[in-house]
Amino acid sequence: MSMKCRICVEVLENGYTVELPDIAAMNKAEAAAKKSKGTNSPSSSPYMGDFMKEYMAKSADEVIALIKPALKNLPQTTYDEAFAEAAAEGK
Repeated sequence: MSMKCRICVEVLENGYTVELPDIAAMNKAEAAAKKSKGTNSPSSSPYMGDFMKEYMAKSADEVIALIKPALKNLPQTTYDEAFAEAAAEGK
């Protein structure tokens, strides 16, 4: 699965705005798109930019408290594993 996941923090005069990806909604929409189209083409994937949640925070500590759990929910990349495997085969 390919997702564009962005975490955005904007500094305001009276606090912060934090935008986090809604991974559950992304997964649900992608599964529905695959089920309805039956293919894995780019046209069957929903636009992932629509799946964001916005929060307000008054302090940097509140921002960090919002971001930490969101980072744990991001899809894990397999690039490092694939690179290590390819490098091991090249020896």
